Amino acid sequence: MPEVIHVDRGKHHRVMFLIAALWNWILAVTFLLLPRIDIDYFLLSGMEAPPTLLWFDSFMGLVFAFGVGFYIVSRSTKENHGVIEMAIFEKIWVFIVGLCYFVVGQASALLLLVVSVDLVFGLLFLEDLMAIRRAQ
Repeated sequence: MPEVIHVDRGKHHRVMFLIAALWNWILAVTFLLLPRIDIDYFLLSGMEAPPTLLWFDSFMGLVFAFGVGFYIVSRSTKENHGVIEMAIFEKIWVFIVGLCYFVVGQASALLLLVVSVDLVFGLLFLEDLMAIRRAQ
């Protein structure tokens, strides 16, 4: 009979949300800086560079802000359930949008890979929230 492994839920929660925060911060800072370096990097998201960076920069600012939220959640396993619910929606939504753009040929496989990481985080967040609620 296989041995049952018990997860320290509090440590798992802290580490997972801290990694999610770092992921968001790295992506946001990278994509806020890259267009200032070389607009050709945007070709990873499709065949043409975006006509304006206004919406892209705004989105990356929100990605960074969600990273701050993930960091806040990483500090407490018993609070911030509303932020976790928003995080689940955000992560799964980013994947769905990326997948749709990939399907219609407006995003590359590399972008699909990046947003797939968001899907994994979203599912992990959902599992974590369900486990927290079961334990209460």
